[in-house]
Amino acid sequence: MFSKVFYFIVFVLTLVLEVRTQAGGMGGMIIDYAEAFDQELYESVIDEEKCDEQLEFLSNNSDVSMLFQDATGKIPTGFLSGNLADLGDYHQCLGIRHVDRDMEIDGKYCMMQYPLKQMQENATDAPDDTTIPPNIEFPNISDIFPPLSNRTLEDIKQYRMVQRYAQGISGAGGPFVSRVIPVNFASAMKMTIGTCVPKVCRAKQVVKYFQQKYLGNTDWRDNNVTVEEFFCRLPNDRPFSIADYLAIGIFSLIGAITVLSTSYDLFQKFALKKKSSEVSTLYRSFSVYTNTRRFLTFSQPAGSLECVDGIRAVSMLWVIFGHTYCLTMLTFVQNVQAVKQWLTSFTSVWVNSAPITVDTFFLLSGVLCVYTVVGKITRWRFITSLHMFYLYRILRILPLLAAVILLQASLFHRMSDGPMWLNMGHMVLMCRRRWWSALLHVQNYVKPMGICLYQTWYLSVDLQLYLFSPAVLVWLFGSQAVAWCALGTIIMVSLVLSTTFSFLYNYSAALANPGRVDQFGDYFTDYYINTLTRAPPFFVGMMYGYLLLRCKGRKIRINKILVWVIWVMAFLLMAFCIFTTYPVMQEDFHLQALDNFLNSYMRAIWALAVGWLIFACVHGYGGPINWFLSLQMWKLPARLSYAMYLTHYPIMMVSNGSMVGTHFFTDGNTIYRALGDLAFATIAAFVLSITIDAPCSTLQKLLLGGAGKKKPEEKVKVESQNNEEKKEPEEKMQDEKTNL
Repeated sequence: MFSKVFYFIVFVLTLVLEVRTQAGGMGGMIIDYAEAFDQELYESVIDEEKCDEQLEFLSNNSDVSMLFQDATGKIPTGFLSGNLADLGDYHQCLGIRHVDRDMEIDGKYCMMQYPLKQMQENATDAPDDTTIPPNIEFPNISDIFPPLSNRTLEDIKQYRMVQRYAQGISGAGGPFVSRVIPVNFASAMKMTIGTCVPKVCRAKQVVKYFQQKYLGNTDWRDNNVTVEEFFCRLPNDRPFSIADYLAIGIFSLIGAITVLSTSYDLFQKFALKKKSSEVSTLYRSFSVYTNTRRFLTFSQPAGSLECVDGIRAVSMLWVIFGHTYCLTMLTFVQNVQAVKQWLTSFTSVWVNSAPITVDTFFLLSGVLCVYTVVGKITRWRFITSLHMFYLYRILRILPLLAAVILLQASLFHRMSDGPMWLNMGHMVLMCRRRWWSALLHVQNYVKPMGICLYQTWYLSVDLQLYLFSPAVLVWLFGSQAVAWCALGTIIMVSLVLSTTFSFLYNYSAALANPGRVDQFGDYFTDYYINTLTRAPPFFVGMMYGYLLLRCKGRKIRINKILVWVIWVMAFLLMAFCIFTTYPVMQEDFHLQALDNFLNSYMRAIWALAVGWLIFACVHGYGGPINWFLSLQMWKLPARLSYAMYLTHYPIMMVSNGSMVGTHFFTDGNTIYRALGDLAFATIAAFVLSITIDAPCSTLQKLLLGGAGKKKPEEKVKVESQNNEEKKEPEEKMQDEKTNL
């Protein structure tokens, strides 16, 4: 009954909000990034008369004019290798402020685009005009911009398509790259130059002024290079929104409560010398001291799956490194040809195959869904308490998700700035408009190309599978034969659905295939974030969860030769899933049957292999692998994995948006940036976990039961404080296992 009510509420809210969204003009996939910046400010400063006056002053004042010229981009370095951008000096331009009598000249940064085809076709020699100062020389434009080779043009085109892939996977929306690759790509190519102009001027007015002043009324001027104004930026051009005021109010309140709760806890602990059982759980729920102690205490309860911590931590590292490589493509990369070559090289396999790690999390979710429920209660008790099964899951992931969405919609927008901040502006707008679909976990079906926090499509798919899981769980409480039949049936159904979608649409098996990125939009919405196609690893995980539950506490004896055979097969299957990405990424690969096979079964095969790894480690057949995955060093990143998953993406967008020049791509440089992203994501995740996630977890237990209940006085006297402190981390760890 509760599930029907829940789905009905979701449907109604989705319908209402969708109608409201379409009425607001959001019908397409792209949200205009410009609304994140103050467009009224740009228009209010324009004054054509003042512009002519200031331009006349600059043409006669070389000292001030040099400031604008120095902050303006020049001919891009590596132009013949495919670099079509020079961003100039963004911060220097916006910092220009010159006062001369009653004239104030301030800098404005504008991104200008120069069509290359027109520049090469219309290039002629400059005329001999007496109006041109003798120290200014106009060379033949075709000498400056020689025709690019066909190979370079093809590399640039494929790189632009890879940027479209980066747009889709990041949700950046495309301020810097058109979503449509034109048929005549060479004629549509444009060089992007960061240009510094006076604040009161439009960029085109500046170009027109100097053309008229130095070139006169000549035919050459009429055939001169045309310029397109892409966007302009001014200081303080990010207006405050409702989200900003909400964020300031809510996080200030949380900060105040945290200070009071921590002060109360420390006073009770060290001044009054009270035991933990004598201190109010409610009043100290936001205490940084108590929450940190619990968070950093790594005691394992009996029957815990210790190797899962290592798997979760390693998988999260893989996700962060893969996203760092992916989001690098959103920047202006200088060595375009090198990126194109790297994408199809063998050394990029570990990055191109990184999306498979998402299926590891689906597997773990399925394992824990069964392992933490079946065997703990009866079937009838499970059915009657189904609403609590859903409620615990939703409330467990809600606080951090809501907090990061609010941060993305507000404070992250003000953390930094740069010439490429428009991508961040676009993501800010998506969260301001689409926060509801993220919180309702319907964003993978409701306008999926406009997701708030794009990586959270996983949460939507995972929760939808979790909501469906009772249809399988209810059969696992009784006969083992019935349970295995139910598991086998749901796995087969999920594989049939995945196979149907794969062979029906004929997509590439490699997410970043540079030769087929034009299909990415459809592939992403129809397959990649489709709950039906991503279900097999989850249900394979349920199968392993039931197997682990049946074998829990028992000594499983397997022939050593068989163990070795299974381990070899598991490694071969994982290697198959990883390394088959290499041939698929090659330009001459046209074996669609293999693509369809991989899309249909690769994720289930990966889950099957990783599931064996967990089973073997739990039952003593993991050897050094179990030792490695059970190391204490994985405990903290495993507990932080959910918060890191939510925070690492905005942090990467802040880093990319802060770049002030073109990026020279190398593996070493990108790994260095990934380590920085990892460090900042870990710090942010720890802070949010201590101040938001841990307190909300405690409050959830107080509200729904299971925490804060005082033991009888006589038992409290018998139990020591150390035992109480030891129990709390164990409860905390069990909650963490419901995360990624």
